[in-house]
Amino acid sequence: MKLIKALLVLIIALVIMSVTLTNRSVDESIVVANLSQEIATLQNQNTILRAQVALDGSLGTLSTKIADAGFVETPSVVALKTSSPVASR
Repeated sequence: MKLIKALLVLIIALVIMSVTLTNRSVDESIVVANLSQEIATLQNQNTILRAQVALDGSLGTLSTKIADAGFVETPSVVALKTSSPVASR
């Protein structure tokens, strides 16, 4: 009789533990699914940002921005001569 009661208590404890572990694994799988979705979203945003950086760094865009800033191309380069070199002994 004691053996049957002990086995019954053990079975009930194992069932409760099984249900608890199943709930935890379901909760963790939901968290993993949410993280996977967030990773995919961030990867898409990274791709869009890389394309935007490439577009902003293109020569056509840069030349337009340079012209809008007021820089002009000079026909000649002017160099100033110094009396002594900087790194002399």
